[in-house]
Amino acid sequence: MNLPRFLNRTAWALLAATCVQGAAMAQQPEFPVRPVKLVVANGAGSVPDLLARQVGSLVSREWKQAVVVENKGAAGGVAAVDAVVRAPADGHTLLVGGDSAITIMPNVQRNLPYDVRNDLVPVTKLGQSDFVLVANPRKGYRTLKEFVAFAKAHPGQVNYASSGTGGAQHLAMEQFKQRAGFFATHIPYRGGPQGLQDVLAGQVDVMLVAVAPALTQIQSGKLTALAVSGLQRHPLLPQVQTLAETYKGFEAGAWFGLFAPKGTPAAVVQAVARDTDRALKEPELRQALLQQGITPVGEGQQVFARQIRSDDVRVAQLVRAIGLSVE
Repeated sequence: MNLPRFLNRTAWALLAATCVQGAAMAQQPEFPVRPVKLVVANGAGSVPDLLARQVGSLVSREWKQAVVVENKGAAGGVAAVDAVVRAPADGHTLLVGGDSAITIMPNVQRNLPYDVRNDLVPVTKLGQSDFVLVANPRKGYRTLKEFVAFAKAHPGQVNYASSGTGGAQHLAMEQFKQRAGFFATHIPYRGGPQGLQDVLAGQVDVMLVAVAPALTQIQSGKLTALAVSGLQRHPLLPQVQTLAETYKGFEAGAWFGLFAPKGTPAAVVQAVARDTDRALKEPELRQALLQQGITPVGEGQQVFARQIRSDDVRVAQLVRAIGLSVE
């Protein structure tokens, strides 16, 4: 063997490999280089707001940058989605949105200023939550059966609140009305907490709301819990029946995820997903979320993207079935 020639070839090979590695590293964008904004497609105090703030607090330590939460809950989250799709695609502005903004609004509202399917990139699923049907005790409904019987006997006299037209709460309640066979007037609010306040005040009869915001009022007796929307009884409300116990197979709830603007570098999306999923596995955070009625998830981009596509088809079918549209 000609040793000098062999060493020469080896040196060149090592140099080439180093150059390739250096080029690859040069293509990896730095992230984050400034504070990261999480735009929440719901109001303050809502489940996605809680997720954004608690998960954001953990990842900010990892990133060594502040994570700022901005709530834009109006119009079913349209303003929030619009703000994110128009933001620079560098990972520093992200959307915390749920099925209301991602799979429901595109199926019920025409002429949206964006195309969710093409303008956003799913990053990771943050969590999900069941709903609970609550009423003001002064209304006199002590059970689900009593409420449905009253609504059927007094058509036009019952109303219900939701976090906004076209939201997950709205769609779930319309599905429940159709299944149970009663009529109730929809009163949309600019967020779930606002609607819940009017139920507490007795100005609205009932509301399907996430367990977390209603739990304290239920435990104190300020709200009556009539039923929960999951297939199984909720661990925080084990004494409350499910809607499925009366209406077989009925299930409703909401999921929430993290999204980036289209064009965000894949390396940044992967980094955000990795760090967020790691935060969601922290035992203290998981326990805190579960105690608030939120099931933390954290799953790969591909799994999350498949769920979104599946939900989009299911929601489109349901929207057509109940004739829901938002002009």
